[in-house]
Amino acid sequence: MKWAAGSLLAGAVLLGAIMLSEKLLLPAWLEPAGRLAFRAAFLITLPFRMLVFQFLPPINHHYSMLHFMVTCLGTPLFYLAVALLGWRLFKAVACLKFRSQARHESVRQAARAEKPAGGVIVDRRTFLAQAGAGATLVASGGLGVYSTWYAPSQLKVRRYTVPIRGLPESLDGMRIIHVSDTHYGPYNALSQIEQAIATANSLRGDLVVLTGDYVHFTPSSVKTGIGVLSTLKAKYGAVAVMGNHEHWEGAAYCRRTFQRTGIPLLDNDRLFLNAGGLSDTPAAGSVCIAGLGDYWEDELEFDAALRGVPRDMARLVLSHNPVAAEYVGPGRRVDLMFSGHTHGGQVCVPGLPVVGLSKVERKYLGGLCTGPHCRLVVSRGVGMAGIPVRFRVYPEIGEIRLVRA
Repeated sequence: MKWAAGSLLAGAVLLGAIMLSEKLLLPAWLEPAGRLAFRAAFLITLPFRMLVFQFLPPINHHYSMLHFMVTCLGTPLFYLAVALLGWRLFKAVACLKFRSQARHESVRQAARAEKPAGGVIVDRRTFLAQAGAGATLVASGGLGVYSTWYAPSQLKVRRYTVPIRGLPESLDGMRIIHVSDTHYGPYNALSQIEQAIATANSLRGDLVVLTGDYVHFTPSSVKTGIGVLSTLKAKYGAVAVMGNHEHWEGAAYCRRTFQRTGIPLLDNDRLFLNAGGLSDTPAAGSVCIAGLGDYWEDELEFDAALRGVPRDMARLVLSHNPVAAEYVGPGRRVDLMFSGHTHGGQVCVPGLPVVGLSKVERKYLGGLCTGPHCRLVVSRGVGMAGIPVRFRVYPEIGEIRLVRA
C-alpha cells in the first residue's frame, strides 16, 4: 500500500510539473523555475513516454491529457518494475560471484592475514565496480545539468560575410540580423527569448529576418510568443515567415497576431528594400526580400514569392525549412536563403549521426551552407523542440553582412 501511495504521489508531482508549463499556467516570475522543473520531469518520464507513444501517439501534433496522465502516473511504476528486475538480476549475479569467490577462499584468507590492524579489504572487482558506478552517477548528473540548463542558455552570435551579385552600392555592407526558432512554450521561457531579442537589438542591424517557429505545443503560446517579436529593432524593421509550429497552433490566429505586431509576413510573397526602406514595388537600387510558405505545412510557391522581380535584381529568400533549397532550379535566381528548423540537430554526440532529421535536412544543420543552386544561412535557433536539451549545439543569432560581389 505504501509503495502504491508513494508511486501515485510521485506521478502526481511529475504530472503537475509538466502540465503547469505545458499549458503555460505559471505566472511570469515563476516561469524560469517552472521550465527547469518541466525539463527534469520530461527527462524522467522520457523512457516510459517512448513506450506510451506506441499506444497513445500525438493527434494533430499534440498529446492528449490521457497521454500525459498515463505517462506521468505510470513512470514511478515503470521505474519500480525496472528496479525489481535489476534486483533479481543482481541477486543472480551475486550468487554466481559468491560461488566463484568460494574457489578463491585461500587467497582471501591470505589477504586477511596480511591486512593492517583495523583495515578493510576491498577486492579489486568490487572497488572497480563501485568506482565505476560513482563516476557514472557524477557524469550523468553533470551531463544533465549541462544539457538542460547550461547549454540552452549560452546564446552565441554567429557572423558571416556573404558577397551578393547585383547588390546596390547604397546597400553594400548592410547587416541582416537573423532570428529563428524561438519556440516560446514549455521548453523556452519568455525571459530567455527577451534576452535573445536584447542581444539582437544590441547589434543595431539594418534588417531583422525571422524564419519561423516562434510558438510551441499550445495555442496559448501564440499571443506572447509572436507579440514579443515586436520589440525587435533595426534600421529598416523586420520581416518574417511562418514555420510548421505556427500552422500546428493555428495559422490564421498566428497571421492575425503578426498583423498586430506590424511585422510583415512574407509567406509566398515579397517586398523590396532600398536605402529608403521597405516597399511593395521595385525601384532603382533595391533588392528583393521574398518569403516561402512552410515546406511541411504550406506550399513553396516560388513564382508568387518572386513575381515581378527584375532579372538583374538581387534576391534574398526566407524559408523556415532549408529543404526548400533543394527546389531551387538551375534557371531560378536566389542569391541567398535564410532558414532555421533543424536546430543544428540540437544534440550532437561525436561519432554518432544526428537523429530526428531526414537525410536531406542533415545537409543543412547550421551555418553557411550550399544547396544545389543557391547558398543558405541556416540558424541553429534560439529555443528547443523535440526534447528540452541541447548538447554541443548552442542557441544562436546570426549577423550576416552583405557585400557587393
